[in-house]
Amino acid sequence: MRKIKESYRQLINGEKPNFAIWSLLISGLLILFLLPFLLTWEKISFWNYSNTGQIGDTIGGIAGPVIALIGAFLTFLAFWVQIQSNKAQTLQFNKQDVDNKTDRIENKFYELLRLHRSNVDEALIVGFGDNNFEKRQVFSEMYREFRFLFFIVKNKQIELISNNRMTEVYSDEELLNLSYIFFYVGTHSDKLIDIMIGDKFNKVLYISVRERLKSLQSHIENLALPMNINQPDPILELSGLEKATLSRAYSPFRGHQNFLGNYYRHLYQTVKFVTKQDNSLLDLQQKIDYLRTLRAQLSDYEQIMLYYNAVSGFGIDWIINLYFTDFKMIHNLPLPLADFGIIPEKKFEKEIHEGKDIFEWI
Repeated sequence: MRKIKESYRQLINGEKPNFAIWSLLISGLLILFLLPFLLTWEKISFWNYSNTGQIGDTIGGIAGPVIALIGAFLTFLAFWVQIQSNKAQTLQFNKQDVDNKTDRIENKFYELLRLHRSNVDEALIVGFGDNNFEKRQVFSEMYREFRFLFFIVKNKQIELISNNRMTEVYSDEELLNLSYIFFYVGTHSDKLIDIMIGDKFNKVLYISVRERLKSLQSHIENLALPMNINQPDPILELSGLEKATLSRAYSPFRGHQNFLGNYYRHLYQTVKFVTKQDNSLLDLQQKIDYLRTLRAQLSDYEQIMLYYNAVSGFGIDWIINLYFTDFKMIHNLPLPLADFGIIPEKKFEKEIHEGKDIFEWI
């Protein structure tokens, strides 16, 4: 019974015609061989065909349905061939539809990639004289500035606590957030800084940091004068870390919001576009392959600054959506350079312990 049901299911689904073939064959055999015997068997026959000479007519009448069955069977075969043809055509249309959607995804991705390159080409830090920084050079200078800024914030916390001017002790990850606010907005908008900081930090700390940054701005602008051209770059130290130096080629801490806002929004939308595609169009490995192409466009310093953008809280969605862990968007990050704040090996300690291949340096 189970085999009969399975054969019937295969017939209905257009998989195999076995059920129809055997049904027609058995029915034809029964009609051809059994029905004449039944009709001429005296014990059950209502009419005695053997005496009336109508046996030939009887057989002829029986043969008619058999011929009709054969015709029906041939019609069924034609119908079956049409079903198979329709299925093949449907599969072809489905494949063509998938190919078209995949092509649209690929074209859109490479258009987004082109726009990313265009954004990088527009990156600019205007320096003193002819000392402008352009394109990928901008990110190495941003890294240098942000690292120095973190050293300022960290040293200020140590200084204020030792002088009993504040009692709160903020973690390095929290201090990264304060550092990035100043790095992103700059010192020119006190009102915006106050709104972004709110009550997250002791007011004494961030006011002291802001005053120190403005003082350094004035100092470096003075160093840019011809009479001070040979003065050394400002240097800061933190226990357990290499010294941080600040470039004198431009006025620092003016904020990078105008460029970074657009740069990170577009980069994030590009990654989101790939990762949100239906798995029937792009599986996980294909998505990683596309994003590997995107990541290949990011310099080491771009990946470092992307990491700090995320762990500072500004770009937290990069971490929440697993773009760093599952999709390896900072796989080539040079770990020795990300040595301040919360280091990548510590931030993703759990994922690394689970065996995820996040960084090529590990």
